[in-house]
Amino acid sequence: MSLKNVSIISPEPGDGRNVVALGVVDMLAHTAKTSIFRPAVQADENLTDALLSVVSVLQTREQAVGVTLHDARLDKDNARQQIVSKFIDTNAEINPQIRVIVGSDRTNVGDPERFTFNADVSADLQSPVLLSVSSMGRTPDEIRETIDAC
Repeated sequence: MSLKNVSIISPEPGDGRNVVALGVVDMLAHTAKTSIFRPAVQADENLTDALLSVVSVLQTREQAVGVTLHDARLDKDNARQQIVSKFIDTNAEINPQIRVIVGSDRTNVGDPERFTFNADVSADLQSPVLLSVSSMGRTPDEIRETIDAC
């Protein structure tokens, strides 16, 4: 069986992406050897550890993380190369059937290109995207416009 993956990304904060990611990983882990990959994260974030608690393969945090958000902001092209290398190397190490890729979190440092970066990384990893968009306080037309803008 070849590796299947999905990237969960979002264009905005507060959309419930982390809850979606945890649910997707938990569900898939009951059906196949499932691991996670966080292309770019802050050192002090907690989502990666929560996701690792429900994967169905033996995986370390180091195997789950590509680069720091700081490094990604400084040199996006180099970070993308490092992320792809790490993804390929850790796939060989842990041999999952499914890999859930969860985009970077929002931080106190604004980065208007973060969504584009996450989408580009998904393309680099040849991963289909599950787009997480909030519907709270929005009309159906506003939700559609948000999706179309992505």
